[in-house]
Amino acid sequence: MPVDPGGRPERSLDQIAIDLAVRLLFLAALLWLAGMLLRPFAAVLIWSAILAVAFHPLYEWLKGGLGGRGWLAASLLTVAFFLVTLGPTAVLLSSLAVSVEHLGERLHDGAPMLPSPPAALRHLPLVGDVTPLWTAASANLQGFVSQHSAGLLSAGGWLLVRVEDIAGGLLAVLLGVVLAGFLYAPGPRLQRGVRRFAGRISGEHGSTFVDLTAATIRNVARGVIGVAMIQTILIGMAFIFADVPGAGLLALATLVLCIVQVGALPVVAPVLVWAWITKDATPALLLTLYLLPAALADNLLKPLLMGKGLAVPVLVILVGVIGGTIAFGLIGLFLGPVVLAVLYDLALFWLAEDDAPGGID
Repeated sequence: MPVDPGGRPERSLDQIAIDLAVRLLFLAALLWLAGMLLRPFAAVLIWSAILAVAFHPLYEWLKGGLGGRGWLAASLLTVAFFLVTLGPTAVLLSSLAVSVEHLGERLHDGAPMLPSPPAALRHLPLVGDVTPLWTAASANLQGFVSQHSAGLLSAGGWLLVRVEDIAGGLLAVLLGVVLAGFLYAPGPRLQRGVRRFAGRISGEHGSTFVDLTAATIRNVARGVIGVAMIQTILIGMAFIFADVPGAGLLALATLVLCIVQVGALPVVAPVLVWAWITKDATPALLLTLYLLPAALADNLLKPLLMGKGLAVPVLVILVGVIGGTIAFGLIGLFLGPVVLAVLYDLALFWLAEDDAPGGID
């Protein structure tokens, strides 16, 4: 039997192949088990990493202002972000509870559930006259529900699934905010570990991918969440001053729709219709002149903020935001643009290698 220079029997290619296959199989089994163990916490872990990356510059600034006390800066950030996240959730749940209680009281008293239909509903474009349907629901809600039970049950089931998804996402964000507080201080050490891992995967260019990922997360946080907050504040103030019914819930709906890239118009447009129906021409016109620019402001602000400092085109980021949100929900808001940005940079790097001397002709 052939021996190697160390005096050990030299292994055949078949033995080497079997040994490699066993090692890879064992590694795959460990990775699968680790994935199954981490799966229940995946959303929380991803959110904590996203938040830690997005707000680490703010943590460093706050740490410098507090005399280098990192634990205090991390604690203040965690409490502040937790309250900012929990506040709208509490308002939504409180408003829903009040609405359900009010609905139950009206049902118990036999009061009409809807006011008389506005005259403007008789001539809606593409829809026609919807006043008979409105009147039937207002005069006899129980009969209306019984007559349209199949459609209402289907819509209710769809709505229940969406509410469950939103509740799960909010819970993951809240837990991610808390866990991110423990990641601010060891951030530089974790970043070095990620850079080493990326280097093992893609060589010297791995560090570029890490920088691109961090920049994309921060730009999306500014360009999507930041712009959504600005629009919500501007539009919500107008709802309050105009005494719009349910101004708080409408403002919260505006925030959610702006974050998921639907925009504020689905909320603003019905409010403007309501204003022109119920108010005089001058207040309705002033509200329209204010709300329409506020609802469309994201078209100007997002390209300015999301493309700042990135070599990746804004269109790639926007497609990633929209596609990621549709595919993965709220967490896809960050995963989508990160994946597309890294893929775009990888494609450019690969094509540049082909154009280099000695590359493919």
